[in-house]
Formats: sequence, C-alpha cells, structure tokens
Amino acid sequence: MNKVLAGTLIACLASFAFSGNVAAQTAPPNYGNYQSLDGNFRIGIELSAPLFGLPTRAAAFEQTTINDITRFVDPAEIAAYLNQPLSTSIYAQQGQVNGVFDLRGVPVLAGYAANSPVLTVRFVNPVAAPAVISIPGATYLTLTDSAGQPCSFTYNGANRSQSYAQFDADTSDGNTATARRMLQCLGRAWANFSPVDPLVGNPYSLQGTMVRAGLDLTSGDSLAERSAAGNGANSAGDSWVIGGAYAGGTADRYDLTRIEARIAKGWRVFAGSRARLKLDLPFNFTRIKGAVAYTGQVGLALELPVKPNWSIEPRLSYGLVYSADQGSVGHIAQGSIASRYAIGHIGRGVLTIGNMVSYGGTLKTPGSLDLNPDIKNWGFRNGLAYELPLKMRVSQHLMSVRASYVYTTFAGDKLYNNNFHEATLSLGVRGREDTPKQFRDVVRLIFSTVQAHHFHTWTAGLGFHF
Repeated sequence: MNKVLAGTLIACLASFAFSGNVAAQTAPPNYGNYQSLDGNFRIGIELSAPLFGLPTRAAAFEQTTINDITRFVDPAEIAAYLNQPLSTSIYAQQGQVNGVFDLRGVPVLAGYAANSPVLTVRFVNPVAAPAVISIPGATYLTLTDSAGQPCSFTYNGANRSQSYAQFDADTSDGNTATARRMLQCLGRAWANFSPVDPLVGNPYSLQGTMVRAGLDLTSGDSLAERSAAGNGANSAGDSWVIGGAYAGGTADRYDLTRIEARIAKGWRVFAGSRARLKLDLPFNFTRIKGAVAYTGQVGLALELPVKPNWSIEPRLSYGLVYSADQGSVGHIAQGSIASRYAIGHIGRGVLTIGNMVSYGGTLKTPGSLDLNPDIKNWGFRNGLAYELPLKMRVSQHLMSVRASYVYTTFAGDKLYNNNFHEATLSLGVRGREDTPKQFRDVVRLIFSTVQAHHFHTWTAGLGFHF
C-alpha cells in the first residue's frame, strides 16, 4: 500500500500551476526511448559513470497500474536490475541516475547527480518551458503549487539508500507536512494535464459525468416537451427508467472503454401540481489500457413548471470515484439549475432549448490521507433537441426520432478539457396506440458522441421505461 501511495504522490505534482511565458520549449528527455511504450505509466532511466570508464546505459519500462512506481529510483532495485551487488555497483552508488516518469500524462524528473547521495524529485510541465531548472543538455519548467512553492523535493541521506528511504517514508506517511502538500497537489496535476483522470478534468471523469447529468437532452422526458407537443411527444409520467450503454474511444494516446448504467424515477409531490421530484442514479465502469475506475452518483431534482412549455429544474448531486489502478479516490458535491423551453409545431415535431449552470467542487476525503485536490468549477451547458413523431409503426407502436446537441464549458480551475461537444441521435418506440403510454417511450435506442481536445468517444445505449 505504501508503494502505491508513494507512486500516487509522485504523479500528483507532475504538472501543477506555473507562471511566466512559455515560448521556446524543451520536451522532457526520452531516456531509453520510453515514449515508444504505450502503458498508462511509462518510465525511462539513464545510468552513466564516465569517470569510471563505464558506458551510458538506458532502459524503459511500462506499467498498467501505479503500483510500486517509486522503486525505479531505489539503488537496491537499480543494482538488482544490473545483476550487481548493491555494495559494489558503481552505477547505483556513484554514477549519475536520471529518471523520467510519465504518469498518465504528467512527467516527473527524479534521480541522483554523479558522486552524490542526494535524491531530487522535480515536477515539470509536459511541454517544458524556458530555463527555470537546469539539467545537463536541457532546461525544464518546474511547476509550482497553489501557494507558489516549487514542486521540487530533495532528500539528503548519508548514502543513496538512506536518501531513498527518507523519500519512501515521507511518501508512505500521508500525515507529514510534505506528504500533505503532495496530496493537495495530486488531483490538480492530473486535472490540468491528464486526459483520463477519473475524478476531474475530462468528459468521462466524475466531474464531467455529473455536469452532463445536470442537463440531459437525450430523451424528451420533461414537463415542457409534453405540454408543447399537446400530448404528441413524450409524456413525463412517473415511470421508472432503467438504461445501459457501452462506449469506446480515445483520449490522447489512451484507448478507453466504458459501461454505463442508470436508474431513475419521478414522483408527483404536490396535489394538483405538475411538479415532479426526480431521483437519478448513474453508475459507470471505465477501463483505460487495463486500469479500471468506478464512479457512482446520486442526483435529486425538482422539476417545476414555469409555463406550460417551460420548466426549471434545481438539482443537488453527489458522486464518488475509486481507482486503485490509477491511484485515484475522491468525491464531488454539485448544485445546478436547468431550464427547458419547448416550442411545438416546428414541422410535426418539438424543438427544445436547454440551458444549465452548475457549481461543484471536490471534497475532503475521510481519514488521515486528505486526497482532496480542491478543484472548483462553474459548469455551463447549452443545447438544442428536436423530436419528430414518425408515421411508421411497429406492431401498433408509435415511433419517434430525436436529435440533440449540447455544448459544455467550464470556468474556474484549469482543466484538461475546459469544454466539449456532445451530439445524440436516438429512436424511440412508444406504447401501443390504445394505451395511456402511447405518448411515452417504452424503449429508446441511443447513439451519441462526445468530442473534445484529444478526446473522442462513441456510445450506443438502450433505455426502458416501466
């Protein structure tokens, strides 16, 4: 467990806030050609000892999970890799050791200078910038935390084994001042630079999923649309909704797959009123190159009619994410208010205008290890949906086709994807013509895509109303 935490702590700082211009830039070193590897976590190590007449040696490694990632700067591990005793290994004890860790898109430079026991760990911009820290042959921008302090750490023991032991102990104990500072930087680094962080920063993160759920134009299950269509579109009703979907795509160099499930229910809460209390329970399982993440949330909303064809929906939601493979644990609270305004008789269909504003943030995690990255953002979603009843029938069931587009943007803390596009095309099968459900979907087949900077996914799903 302490090795997992240590690796997680390294990753957290790799790419936090920075200041100054970023003109001429130098990419992190490609030791051992590690960039040719494709794992979630990639490591390049270079060993040199020219004063001893030894050749420079380099190697690259990759891992699916973050487990034991710190071992690559352990002198004992270096000697073991070389099949040398630690006590007589010149590379491990006196040579220069340069390492670069690419942890889900955030680079960390770590190692020992020649003839020095000091272990240094520096966190740099993935697209490095003008000279702030000098490394032989190149310069890189060291990132800073929210207090403006450099994300750079030094461990100075009597020998390299002691220096590594200090680092290992420091990162294993989440209750020290250094560990707390690292932990506070964790999610901010991944939020800024990782396209696949499970907590925040991208459309498939917990944050992105919660914002998308705050205004979902995929189906026409709203008071506004029912009224605007004159009972010709979906009836809001109080039915149960159960659905599932499968998604695939890419986020930068990462292939991902996702399974989505959702349970929802609506209730009439006031006698003589059309207002509805709505419970929403989405769950997601995401696999990124073999590393898995689980997210779940609960949303409680009250849809209120303003006019027959206009409703507003305040909503409170809470979500959790867990991924041991990626070193991510966290939770988010969010409040939002959405508006749906429906215009009937656009051709034979209904045009719906949807708008939403939300505010949410990550929360302190229980226990001594506070993994809260303290990310807070406003979210804005604006979109259109058009639903058209079809003349064709399937076994006396009416049908409809629906298309929607929503644009999402964020304000507040910097994210990897500050905005994204979402488009959906779906086909609904309604109840039999001679039943009360003839104006409400009983089944809907959904195809959708989410597009953002270096983020492209496609989804197929099926939803049932009971």
